[in-house]
Amino acid sequence: MNQKPKTLRDKILISLFFSFLLIGCIDPVEPEFDFQEGLIYVEGFVSTSTGSSFVSVYESVTEFGVYQNMFLEGANVTFRNAETDVVVNLIEQEGTYVPPAEFAAEVGETWELHVSLDDGRQFQSLSERISAPVAISSLSATYNPELFFSEAEEDFVPGHAVSISFDDPASEANYYYWRFRSYEPIIDCEICYSGLLRNGACQPTTNGPQYFTYGCEIGCFQIRYNENVQIFADDFVNGTSVNNLHVANVPLYTKENVVVEIQQFSLSPAAHKYFRALKDILDNNGGFNAPPPAALIGNMFNPNDSEEYVLGRFTAAASSVETVFIDRSGISDQQLERVILGNYEPYGEVPDPQTVTAPCNETRFTTGITPQGWIE
Repeated sequence: MNQKPKTLRDKILISLFFSFLLIGCIDPVEPEFDFQEGLIYVEGFVSTSTGSSFVSVYESVTEFGVYQNMFLEGANVTFRNAETDVVVNLIEQEGTYVPPAEFAAEVGETWELHVSLDDGRQFQSLSERISAPVAISSLSATYNPELFFSEAEEDFVPGHAVSISFDDPASEANYYYWRFRSYEPIIDCEICYSGLLRNGACQPTTNGPQYFTYGCEIGCFQIRYNENVQIFADDFVNGTSVNNLHVANVPLYTKENVVVEIQQFSLSPAAHKYFRALKDILDNNGGFNAPPPAALIGNMFNPNDSEEYVLGRFTAAASSVETVFIDRSGISDQQLERVILGNYEPYGEVPDPQTVTAPCNETRFTTGITPQGWIE
């Protein structure tokens, strides 16, 4: 797998000034900084929902004068149950590390993260206990032709705003964090530019059309994820009903119908502080692709080197999950993604074996499993 760099803005890191609390607790801080090479950024999440747990490990580098956040391949990444000593091994997949597909934690469990890089450096997190989730009452989606301003598009983009309703418990302070996954059907599972699909890979050719498309062997869905941080504290609504709170933007990437799965997480106070600081940074710098590594110290550390600063955080949280189906058939606005017309291998004009379909691979970004809430 190739490393996947992410460009950083010129604003990020040359001098760090960190402050710590003394009694074993690491609070997020927001130092003033410019770019600095060699910083490790770890973002990990253990969830009670299958398919929601992951770990990302990056290092800040400069290549050809460009600031980048480089995914670190070949790491040994594990979740450890601090009470039972059960260890879950994660595998490398498309620029992240994920546990087995069936993995889901349970409320009341305590988990921690361990990362060993191929250069011998080790990192781990403090332990986090999973609190009970708060149920979602309902979801709704409203179309807006000017959903939000996109720096990439240099204009307002169309899409759906998803809102949530829930009953906030009165017994304690509650901190919420929302993520979403959207599922859109796709027609072609592979596109080969200047080549042909053979033995599961695009093989280059010296002549022929610009590209060939390969239809999915089975029904297949593209999975997208949220691009910002949505959090909420019940400081002013404790014990009341929260109605129609905007928690997600779903841009009109295509005009295919879509299922949006909202995950409502119950955070610890420390996790909420971290995500609140992260949200401030992302909102001021244009989304996830703007400033990683985030200017935050969470609960990650190097057990062998107390002087090394580790950016990012490991979070263990329970979630409530609900879906909303969005019919986009009547939308007249132009979709954001370019439409690629089907161009299939012509019979008798290409080397055997002629290929017209490709498998729907089970990854973080595609699935052949029909999502809950899908309507034919």
